[in-house]
Amino acid sequence: MCSLQIEEVTLHNHGDEIISSWNASFVPGESISIYSGKQITSTSILLMLGGYLKPEQGAVWMVEEEKKEKISPAHIGIASIHRIYEPIPYLRVEEMLLLQANLFRVKHKKMLLEKVMDDWDLDGVRKDRYVDLSPVNQLKASIAAALVHQPPILLLDHPELGLTDEEWSQFSSVLQPIVQRDKLILILTTLRREVWNEHQTKIDLSIKKEDRL
Repeated sequence: MCSLQIEEVTLHNHGDEIISSWNASFVPGESISIYSGKQITSTSILLMLGGYLKPEQGAVWMVEEEKKEKISPAHIGIASIHRIYEPIPYLRVEEMLLLQANLFRVKHKKMLLEKVMDDWDLDGVRKDRYVDLSPVNQLKASIAAALVHQPPILLLDHPELGLTDEEWSQFSSVLQPIVQRDKLILILTTLRREVWNEHQTKIDLSIKKEDRL
């Protein structure tokens, strides 16, 4: 199985240092939450971990036994990034998943589409447009699309936004068992302390950087 390895990473945002000389290793089945108090700060880290933003120093690697390679989009399932990458609103749920499967040239597309549809209880809305879904089902549909190519890492950018506490609790009760079952590495950013506290590994970017890691 793959692990995610971070080596001496330093990242800035508009000249401000977000994180410095960060070393970490995350394993399958582990869930990591990042809190900053500022959405743009934690989102920048998420982009960097997904290989979409190059750090000033250091590197992010996927490691499997003796093989080590830099992180790439093929390793990542990313549901959405607020104001940067969002699902196409007028696609139907089934079309969203098929588009993602085609982008990654997924084999056995029909089988995998049905699997993620079943995992996220989307069969009843498979013909509905994304824009017409409830906030919870929008989140589920975007994650199902992100996982259809079976990546080892799932990135969620502030997934609690737009959800009530009850809706988040319902969603989280589905998310965590899937992370454990499929041995995903889950990394999410959040603006809520209570969401941050739910996860095994917690990173707080709101405190002084010398005390952070």
